[in-house]
Amino acid sequence: MATLILAMASCTEKLTEKAVDVYENGQPSKVQYVNRKDECVREVEYYESGLVKMEGAMKDGKRTGEWKSYFPDGKVQSTGFFENGLRTGKAQVYHENGNLYMDGYYMEGHKTGEWIFYDEQGYETSRTTF
Repeated sequence: MATLILAMASCTEKLTEKAVDVYENGQPSKVQYVNRKDECVREVEYYESGLVKMEGAMKDGKRTGEWKSYFPDGKVQSTGFFENGLRTGKAQVYHENGNLYMDGYYMEGHKTGEWIFYDEQGYETSRTTF
């Protein structure tokens, strides 16, 4: 029970939003969310339109956990995981129509194992082993 309470308390920690970069029109291009210790725990990049371009968690100034990127229309472009700033684990990239384009794994920032590629209709086009 104590673990659950601690986890809930950390989820409700108040974060401060800081615009790191802005477009000429004043719209933020990159926003960091910092905790009370002024540590960035989340970062969001935006298109000039205001839609999210990329987002994910940060730890010690490096990407961590799941990150997602989006096409300008808001559809998911890619998903991937990071540990200590390096790509690690499953990675998927999508065509603009939503069909899978690329599916594979990273280990410590390098592609590893079998990667599968697909055309826009969803048919497999090739496999490569790293």
